[in-house]
Amino acid sequence: TAIRRLNEQSLVLKVCGLATDDARAAYKTSSFDFRNYKRLKMFLHAEAVNDANDLQDGELGAFIRLGSDFNNNYYEFEIPLEVTPWGENLDTEVWPENNELDLEFELLQLAKQDRNLAVAMGLHESNNVPYSTLDGRVTVRGNPNLSAVKTIMLGVRNLKENGETVCGEVWFNELRLTDFDEYGGWATNARVNGRLADFANVNIAGNMSTVGFGSIEQKLQERQKYNARQYDIASTFSLDKFFPEETGLKVPLYVGVSEAVKDPHYNPLDPDITLSKSLDNLETKAEKDELKNIVQDYTSRKSINLSNVR
Repeated sequence: TAIRRLNEQSLVLKVCGLATDDARAAYKTSSFDFRNYKRLKMFLHAEAVNDANDLQDGELGAFIRLGSDFNNNYYEFEIPLEVTPWGENLDTEVWPENNELDLEFELLQLAKQDRNLAVAMGLHESNNVPYSTLDGRVTVRGNPNLSAVKTIMLGVRNLKENGETVCGEVWFNELRLTDFDEYGGWATNARVNGRLADFANVNIAGNMSTVGFGSIEQKLQERQKYNARQYDIASTFSLDKFFPEETGLKVPLYVGVSEAVKDPHYNPLDPDITLSKSLDNLETKAEKDELKNIVQDYTSRKSINLSNVR
């Protein structure tokens, strides 16, 4: 047990002669949906390479890039690094608290929404040009989304502003997702059967379920991601009751009406932004109604059957 606890296995990136604003990184292809988690965390360590005084605090930055590709559609989050002096062996010195990468996914989503608004207002060139917020710590380019993360990139960047190169070594340790969404949905069913003497039978059934609903054996990723509601009305009428009995007529009438509506939790046109936030970002009611009509799954059935008249 003691040996396992001391067996730290980190990704190590060592750079030297790295120019200002230049970066080097390692990457991994993947397939993840991060929408059910709120944060991504990782421990970081930085130290000098050739000489203990070659690297100072804030001269080297570490970043993580999440997206569907490496260059055109990605989110990026960067923090400056605090340097650990040579010879330190306390865990608080090797892994300084200031070096812990703590990324709240909402920051990425807000950056993309701000960028989209800036582009719409003509304040930013286009989606293909990197857009940065929080003093450059968060960058978004293209149309990335946290529901389909295909690449994860970890890298280092020279943050010196005087044009000097930098040398250093950075350890990336324990990349993990935290604070998963514990919100649970609910579902309900209702049924009413009614009879109006010998003239009519009416059956009404309805059901509703919300985001987060799922069975016990389902995984977190398999839970329902939409609000659904549905009702069915089926009725039969004996219209022959309006005629004298001596006519001997039998006139059964069937009337059925049903509607089913599914409102997605996330905007299908922007899969890591909730539909409610997308609607809030639209100014006019016409724009909101248009978006609802595009993304809402709506089914309506009406039937009237007058047959077997005899």
